[in-house]
Amino acid sequence: MDKRIYVAPARFSGPRGQGGQKEGPLNGLRLVVKDLFAIKGERIGQGNPDLLDSAPIERQTAPAVLALQQAGADYRARTTTDELAYSLNGTNAHFGTPQNPRAPLRLPGGSSVGSAVAVARGEAEIGLGTDTGGSIRVPSSYCGLYGLRPTHGRISMMGLKPLAPRFDTVGWMTRDLATLSRVSEMLMPAATATRLPARIILLVPEGLAAGPYQRLLGPLVRRLESLGFQCERRMLSQAFMAHASEAFRILQGCEIRRTHQAWLSTPEQGPESRWPRLNPDIAARLKWCMTLSDTDEQAAEAKADTVRRWYRQQLAASQPASQAASHQEGSEASAESGSRASHAQAEATSEAVFVLPTTPGASPLLGASLEVMEAYRHRLMGLTALAGLNGAPQLSLPWLADSAARLPQESAPPPWGVSLLGLPGRDESLLALARMLED
Repeated sequence: MDKRIYVAPARFSGPRGQGGQKEGPLNGLRLVVKDLFAIKGERIGQGNPDLLDSAPIERQTAPAVLALQQAGADYRARTTTDELAYSLNGTNAHFGTPQNPRAPLRLPGGSSVGSAVAVARGEAEIGLGTDTGGSIRVPSSYCGLYGLRPTHGRISMMGLKPLAPRFDTVGWMTRDLATLSRVSEMLMPAATATRLPARIILLVPEGLAAGPYQRLLGPLVRRLESLGFQCERRMLSQAFMAHASEAFRILQGCEIRRTHQAWLSTPEQGPESRWPRLNPDIAARLKWCMTLSDTDEQAAEAKADTVRRWYRQQLAASQPASQAASHQEGSEASAESGSRASHAQAEATSEAVFVLPTTPGASPLLGASLEVMEAYRHRLMGLTALAGLNGAPQLSLPWLADSAARLPQESAPPPWGVSLLGLPGRDESLLALARMLED
C-alpha cells in the first residue's frame, strides 16, 4: 500500500463486485474516498496523523458515500488529502507527495490528491473528494481527469469534516465522461429537464492569449457553432482575476476562522494547546486566518459582490445575435450539423456557459519554492474563485496538454484541463454540453 495515497489498508485484491455493496448502476466500479468523509468503522484524519490518532471511530457513513455504495460502487480505500484540505498542491509533510501518474516531475494537485492519483493510476474508477477553492478541479487538471465541482449545497455535506462550509462542496473525478455522468445521476437526481445554453463565452485570461489554450479555441468554436451555439470571446484581465482571488481568499479565511476557532484560538504549544502538528505553510495560513477582522470581511464581500454581478450579467442576460463573435469563416454547416443545431436551439435558454482553462497551465514542478508556489496560488485562485464566489458548478475536462511547459525529460506534454462553468443549478447542462462536444 502506498501511504502517500492511501490512509488505511486498502482492499485492492479480489474481484470487483465482491465488496458487499448492493447491485446498481455503479456495480463493478471501484470507489476511493477522501479522508474527510465519515465511513462506518473508520476514523477521519483530515490529512494529519495527530487528528487521525485522536479521532473517534465513525458510527455512520456519510450520505454521499452511502448513496454511491447503494448504487453498487465498490468502496476500496480512504485516500490522503493535503492537511485539513487547505492546499491545492497535493503535498503532505506527514505522508509524502503522491507521484502524478501523468506528469511524474510535477505536483499532482490537491487537496483531493489521493483520490485523483488513485483514479489516474487505474486503481479506482471513482474518486470522491471535496472542493472548496479548487480541490477537485485542480488535481483533475494536473492528472488528466474529468472532475465536477457541483453547485454549492446540491449534495449533502453531512458526515464530512469542513474546511469552510460556505464554500465546501462534494465532488468527484473519473477517467471518462460516461462514468462521471453516472455518478452525477446517483448523487444529483435531476429535478427538471436539462436545458442547454444558447451562448458560449470563451474566457481568455490575460497572459494566455497564445499557446495551447488559444489553439484549442478555433476547433472548439467551429464545433460549438456547428451545433447551433453562439460563441463570444472575452478577455479576463489580470486585475480582475487578482480582485476575485483576493476576495475569495479573505472570505474563505474568515469562514475557516469561524469554523475552527475553538482550537485555533488556543496556544500553538503547551498544555492548553489543541493544535495538531502541522506543516509550516498550512500553520502559517491558519494563523493568518485568525488575524482577519470584520472590516477585512466587509471589504472582501464588497469585492465579491462585483464579481457576482459581472458573473450573472455575463451568463444570465440574453444578447442580440449581432453581438456574438462569429468564427465560422464563411463555411456552411452540413445538413446533419444543421439538424443538430436546430435540436440544440429548441432546448436552449438565453443563458450562457463559460469556457475557460481550469488552471493557469500545467502543474508546477516538484520542489518549487514556497514563494513561487504562493504567487502561483494567487493566479490559480483567480480562475477557481469564479465558481466559489458564485456557488456555481464547474466541470473540468482533460482536453488540453501544455506543450509550452514540456521539459526535455518529459515523455509527453503535461495535462492541462479546460472547464465549462455555468450558473448555479445548471450542473446537468454542463454535463450535457460536454457529451455533445465529445460525440
